[in-house]
Amino acid sequence: MRQPLWMVLLLACFSLAATSIFTADAPDVEMKVQAVAAFKNGLGFFLRQGNIKLADGQGKISFAPAATLGTLWLAPNDSGTSIEELVAYRYSSSRPGNVLSLEQLLTANAGKTVTVSYNQKEYTGEIIGLTEPEEKNPPRLLPEEEAARLAIVKPQTNLLLLKAEGHVIAMNLNGVSMVTLPDQPNYHFQRHEELKGLRFKLKGAGESANVTLGYLQKGLGWTPSYLVSLEDEKTARITMQAVVVNDVEDLANTDLFFVVGVPNFAYADIPSPMALQQSLAELMRDAEGMASAKAGASAGRYSNAIVAQARAAEIDAISPSPSFSSTVGELVGAPEEDLFLYTRSGITLARGERGTYNVFGASVGFAHIYEWDIPDTSRVDPFGNPQNGYNQNNPDGNGNVLNTVWHSLRLKNTTKFPWTSAPAMVISGTKPVSQDTLLYTPKGATTNLKLTIATDVRTDRQELEVDRQPRVEVRPNTHFDVVTVEGTLKLKNYKSKDIDLTIRKALVGSVLSASDLGKSVKVAQAVHTENPSSRLTWNVTLKAGEEKTITYRYKVLVRV
Repeated sequence: MRQPLWMVLLLACFSLAATSIFTADAPDVEMKVQAVAAFKNGLGFFLRQGNIKLADGQGKISFAPAATLGTLWLAPNDSGTSIEELVAYRYSSSRPGNVLSLEQLLTANAGKTVTVSYNQKEYTGEIIGLTEPEEKNPPRLLPEEEAARLAIVKPQTNLLLLKAEGHVIAMNLNGVSMVTLPDQPNYHFQRHEELKGLRFKLKGAGESANVTLGYLQKGLGWTPSYLVSLEDEKTARITMQAVVVNDVEDLANTDLFFVVGVPNFAYADIPSPMALQQSLAELMRDAEGMASAKAGASAGRYSNAIVAQARAAEIDAISPSPSFSSTVGELVGAPEEDLFLYTRSGITLARGERGTYNVFGASVGFAHIYEWDIPDTSRVDPFGNPQNGYNQNNPDGNGNVLNTVWHSLRLKNTTKFPWTSAPAMVISGTKPVSQDTLLYTPKGATTNLKLTIATDVRTDRQELEVDRQPRVEVRPNTHFDVVTVEGTLKLKNYKSKDIDLTIRKALVGSVLSASDLGKSVKVAQAVHTENPSSRLTWNVTLKAGEEKTITYRYKVLVRV
C-alpha cells in the first residue's frame, strides 16, 4: 500500500525521536524543525519535534503554523500515549523594548509629571494614560455583526489624559508638539501582541511528552540546475545544485529533502482552520471556489466532501483519518511512491535567506549527435482545409527554422538518481558552451541536450506536387483533391569527422515511400479526420565531406 510522503518523513522523524534522551523535569524547549520536504512549487512539509511539559495531560505549543487544509498533525512519540484533543487558540504576550514613538514614551512614563506643549500652550500635570482608538482584542462576531460594528464611527487617534490643576485634560495626541520629561524618565516599553498557539491533551502521558508536529505550508521551495562539464569526447561530469528559497521559517541543522516529481496537494491553496486565518464562511467560500474550478459532476462532490455530510452512495469512500500508530506499520510500500527525494543533512537557513547546495555529482557517458526537425509545411490541416498565415522563417510558430541542424549531447543517466527538469549549463574546461533545459530523465534512460546550431552541416529541402486527382468523392457528397507530394532533403557534412544525424519530419497525410531506410508512423491524434498525422524518421551517418540526398512521398487530401 502506498503511503503519502509526509508519512514517510514522519516515520523518519519518529526514528530520530527514539534516539533522543529527555527527562521528565526538563524545561520546555522550542520545537525544533527536524526535517523539511521541499517541493519545486513552493510548498514545504515541515516536521518539528520537542519535549513539552504537561499539566494533567495538557500541554501548549507557542505557535500555530500557517498550515494548509488537512495537513496539520500532532503525534506523541512516547509509548502508550495517544492524543485526545488539539486546539488552536489566541493569546496575548508582551516583551520589553525601547520606546520608538511619542505614544510609547508617554505610556511608559504613566504616573509621572510632565510638561506638554499642545496647540501652542503648555500644560503641566500627571500622565493618567492614553486611550486606544480600536479594541486590541475585539470579540469574534458573525459577518453581519462585524459589518455593523465597523459601521460605527470610532476615533482614529489616541487621546492623552493629563491630570492638571484638579482637572483631567484630554488631548489629541496628534496636536502634541513637545513633551518635557522629568529626570530619569523610563525609556523602556512593554510591547503587547496577540499570538497564535496550539494546546493539546494527551492520554497516558506523564509530566512531559515528546511530540512531533507535521504540517504543509507555503513559502519554502527549491529550484534545481545542472552543470555539465565535458571531460573528453565520451565522458561528462554532471553536477546538480539545488537553490533553496526560504521565506517562512528558520532552519537550524535540519534534514532537507528535495522532492522530484509532480505532487498532488488538492487543498494547497486553502488554509487550515487551525491556522486561525479564516472564518467558517471564508473556508466554505474557498472550498466552493475550488470546486467550481473543476469540471464535471465530481467537482460538486469534491466540495461537498469538505463542508457537508456526504452519503457514501454519492461520493467515493473517504479513508478515515490516519492514526500514527497504523502509519508506522504500513510504511513498507513507501519506496513505491512516484516521488523521489534527494537528501541533504545539516541545513541551516534563516527565514529570508537563500542557499545553494550540491546534491550530487557523477561522470556519465554521452555521444555527439545532430538533429534536424522539419515541421509540416503543406498548409493543410487534418480535415483537408487550406490554412493561411504561413511564415517561411517560422513555419511551426516556435522559432524552428526549416533548415536548422542542432548539435546535441545524448546523455545516459547512469547515476543513482533521476534527473529532474532544470536548466543545464554546458562547459568545456573553463569555457562556456551552451545552456538549455535538461528534461526529466529516469535512471537508466537517455536524454538529448541541445548545444548549438551546427553551421558546418548544410541542409536544403524541397517539396513538389507530382500528381493531383481532382474532386475525388471520399465520402458521399464530400469531394477532395488527392495530391501526391514528393520531398527531397539534401545534406552535406563540412566537418572533418563523421557525424550521426537524426532527421524527424512531421506531415499531414499518408506516407507512401521513404528512401534511406526512413521509418514512418501515424500518430494517434485527430484520428477522426481525413488526413492522418504522420512522422518520418531517418538515422543516417554522414562521413566527413559527404553529400546525401533523401527522398520521400506522401498523399494529402485537400477539401474542394
